[in-house]
Amino acid sequence: MINNKTKKSLTRIGIVIALIGTKLKLLLPLLKAAKFLSFLSMILYLFVYGFTFGWYFAFALVYLLICHEGGHLIAAKQKGLPTSPAFFIPFVGAVISLKEMPKDAVTESYVAFGGPFLGLISVLPAIPLYHYTHNEFFGLVIALGCILNLFNLIPISPLDGGRILSVLPPIFWFIGIMMMLVFLFYQPSFLAFYIIILGITTFIKRIREAYQLKVIKEKIKLYEHTIKQFQFGIFNVYSDRTIVKRFFFPFFEDNKKLELEIHKERLEINYLIRSVRARLHEPDLDWRIYIDEKIQEIKHKRISPLLKQQETLETYYVSSNRKKWQIFIAYIILASSLALLGFWSYGLIEHVLGR
Repeated sequence: MINNKTKKSLTRIGIVIALIGTKLKLLLPLLKAAKFLSFLSMILYLFVYGFTFGWYFAFALVYLLICHEGGHLIAAKQKGLPTSPAFFIPFVGAVISLKEMPKDAVTESYVAFGGPFLGLISVLPAIPLYHYTHNEFFGLVIALGCILNLFNLIPISPLDGGRILSVLPPIFWFIGIMMMLVFLFYQPSFLAFYIIILGITTFIKRIREAYQLKVIKEKIKLYEHTIKQFQFGIFNVYSDRTIVKRFFFPFFEDNKKLELEIHKERLEINYLIRSVRARLHEPDLDWRIYIDEKIQEIKHKRISPLLKQQETLETYYVSSNRKKWQIFIAYIILASSLALLGFWSYGLIEHVLGR
């Protein structure tokens, strides 16, 4: 028999695993599971947690995960985004994947908000049930539900909180990174460390968008210049001089890094120009048609993807101030509700474990 002290320790470990596990899906390739396979994975998940941490904990966790991921699925469906079924992985969490990425940060925020919002709704029926029955299962649902969903609201990408606030300035992601560092200090975990690394990477990428946009625009100019050369029958190559590859300090050496990026693209263009020149003297080649085909190839394969990247960087995070305030206020209300309810219900875990 497992004594109360051991049971308490195991359940606390289980809560930490569940907290991190809800987002460990970011470590894995997106899974496409059939509905029947999804159901089998849920049963396996239930049995693994049942034998490891107890059946109350297992049923409560599965119920909360179904509601949380179901919130994402409903929100994605409302926005017309196709998704895969939820797939349960023991000691990891529930995994769903979007088959189509959101078109803007507002849509991303809406889909992310659906998870913890329905997570809060799923906890509410347990409050009167626990009040009238004093059944420890309902107490565990309340406390664990608040902890899991509140954890997911930490404003660090890739957690739900970070995606909800993605439409706001990236300073909120920095705050989230600091919060996760505090969590890591009190609950050391490789997975928490990994989430922090992902958060820092995403934060840096976000604040470096201006530089990325500059690189894309310069590349587009290069290819547009190449098209003009082809139209006038000019096939001169760029200099093949070698530029030493090294680490460039962000912001301080952006111009040097940009020079290297453009040089790499020029080498690609040189290869294209040489391949074109090699065919121009073929006797049976209509070089005008051939050049037109190459120009269309440059437009579709080189310029078009760059234009899409440029449009994404310029418009993805653009939103009205009214919409930003609505998202921020909704986030604060949801987080505050979960925090207050969690503060009241946390003692229920101790009550459950003490029995």
